[in-house]
Amino acid sequence: MLGRLVAGLGAGILVAGTAQAADLPVAPEPIDYVRVCDAFGAGFYYIPGTDTCISVRGRVRTEYRFFDSELASHSRDYSSTQLRARGYIYMDSRTNTEFGLLRAYNEVRLTLDSPGATNLSLEHAFVQFGGFTFGRTQSFYDFLEYTTFAFAWVPSVDDTKTTAAAYTFAFGNGFSSTLALETSEERRSGIGGYTPGYGGTKYPDLVANVRIDQGWGTAQVMGALHQVWPGYDAAGTTPGSELGWVAGAGVSFNLPFAAGASVNFQGSYSQGAVDYVSSQPTSPSGDVFDAYLDAAGDLELTNAWSLSGGFEFDLTTTVGINVMAGYLDYRNDAFADGDFKNYDLQGNLTWSPVAGLLMGVEVDYRYVDTASALYEDGSVWAADFRVQRSF
Repeated sequence: MLGRLVAGLGAGILVAGTAQAADLPVAPEPIDYVRVCDAFGAGFYYIPGTDTCISVRGRVRTEYRFFDSELASHSRDYSSTQLRARGYIYMDSRTNTEFGLLRAYNEVRLTLDSPGATNLSLEHAFVQFGGFTFGRTQSFYDFLEYTTFAFAWVPSVDDTKTTAAAYTFAFGNGFSSTLALETSEERRSGIGGYTPGYGGTKYPDLVANVRIDQGWGTAQVMGALHQVWPGYDAAGTTPGSELGWVAGAGVSFNLPFAAGASVNFQGSYSQGAVDYVSSQPTSPSGDVFDAYLDAAGDLELTNAWSLSGGFEFDLTTTVGINVMAGYLDYRNDAFADGDFKNYDLQGNLTWSPVAGLLMGVEVDYRYVDTASALYEDGSVWAADFRVQRSF
């Protein structure tokens, strides 16, 4: 009897011990919280489990525009009233490596211009590794960012996204130089008097710049080679190709008397590469070409040059003003009736009552001057109201 009692008591103690062991708290798995990455500025955080920092941002922009034109090329089919809604998505990932910075950047835009359909555009999609850049990005020829100054249209400066393969040499003290191969299709303005127009791509554009970035501002000299490559003509009159070129320079000075104040200038001259001089020139006929076919059946390259300048500054912590003026001269000896000049003037006033919100009004004016007997001079102007939220 005593033996059975002792055995039962031992079994009870064993069961109780087992139950208490089962009730002990289990250590939770470690949680990899999202951590702020301050190595690349505000808005970056570490991707959990990696040493890569990423920033995901966006923007919504709406604009209400009214255009008026005296040019015959702007017929009744030209929309004088335009409403725009545009959404932006920005994704920027960066990792410091033993070879330098590894970066991947994407910018996608969805745009609806009424009347019209929704347009999806890939503005940026590039990889940077050390000094290399591969993918779609801003052309390395470009200097002034026209969007700083103008809402409605591009003044007499260039602004082009292109697919490139480039290397940037950093020399220290703010000095750098970039050599790039860029797609030539992004820069084609056509061949006048030749029905096949441009052919396929033979060579990419060769672009180079030398740049300095310091406390007083930024300066750059740049140049590019652009092949004018005609398409095949079955009639047997295919002209030979010509090598177009462009050279330019720009400077931006930071002004000490107001916050965010700067004054900017840029000039370019080209033969056979009009798009490098101005992305959106306006001709009386509506046609702009890199070259014309002359009476001998050869290509005559177009000569074009532009000069632009502007300033920006903040009147208060919430109110800013931007003003820009530009001039473009376009001519070709093979078709003098196509020669024209553009005179540009833009100005806007912006208000940012809270961080991330911008509201602004703008007036744009362009006068188109031609010596041609075929076309008349005329003016184009626009009024624009913008609301923009960045986050």
